[in-house]
Amino acid sequence: MRSKRLNLDAYETDKIRLGYLDVYDAITAPWIDKEIKLLEVGVYQGGSLKLWRDYFPRGTIVGIDRKLPQHFQRGERIQVFAGSQADKEFLSKVANETAPDGFDIIIDDASHIGELTRRSFWHLFDHHLKPGGLYAIEDWGTGYLDDFSDGKRFDPKASILGCVRSMLPRRFSRRIKLPVPCDSYGMVGFIKELVDEQGAASIAMGQKASWRRSKFKNLLITPGVVFVTKAAPDISAFPNPVPAGDGLGKTTISWSTASISAGKVCVSVDNRQESLFGGSRQGSAAANWIRAGSTYEFRLYDSDHTRLLAKVVVRRATE
Repeated sequence: MRSKRLNLDAYETDKIRLGYLDVYDAITAPWIDKEIKLLEVGVYQGGSLKLWRDYFPRGTIVGIDRKLPQHFQRGERIQVFAGSQADKEFLSKVANETAPDGFDIIIDDASHIGELTRRSFWHLFDHHLKPGGLYAIEDWGTGYLDDFSDGKRFDPKASILGCVRSMLPRRFSRRIKLPVPCDSYGMVGFIKELVDEQGAASIAMGQKASWRRSKFKNLLITPGVVFVTKAAPDISAFPNPVPAGDGLGKTTISWSTASISAGKVCVSVDNRQESLFGGSRQGSAAANWIRAGSTYEFRLYDSDHTRLLAKVVVRRATE
């Protein structure tokens, strides 16, 4: 629990008072000792930037806000920029300057307005978050608040279809499916959009449309913070190693580019010249020619064969 090793009284941020660090501790553990790049959108007085600097001792911390705090000391491993979260050109300028290879973690603690959060999320997520990276959205429950600019109090009353059904003969009323009462205002509505993206494959199935994977590896909704982990390109082999036996062995290669873009899979045997094995955004195919004593490296590339996305080495067991 990284936060338990810090003097939390030294940081002026509501992340501590709201108990968010308890959630961050569990989610961010894999990044603690790595040389990460972290972007926080919305920094208020800058206390959270100092927190993240000490929380990730090898990390570079970047903050943006429409109005930067006065007399804020940037200091070691902290950079700040003034601009709007809705300005895509500004967001890309900051990202290209500070994290040209992409951010590992992005945290939105800015306006908490659904449409602004949506605009910055999809731009930063698609273009400036590394595959496998983490995107956190704080204070998403503002959509349930009457006194927030784009929120509205949750109303659990049955929809108008309930009234219609009550007036129909019973044999007809049973056929009307009532929607679950829900609130889709502001940030709450945006988070439900993210739920739909997580369910992209099921949505395509229901619409009999072209199947695709979600852009998300997973989506975790906690009371105060929503965490989205970006899917990463992947290639795997099963079984691996291939069991020993007579004749040639067999394994199944499965892959995904984790995007809507196509890809191609090539194989190199004993580090010799590659040959094409498969080509699609995602798929699987059998390799039924695995010999003992040889090494097979299956490589997943982008469609132009200019960037290696992932690879897996396959061997056959000797006994």
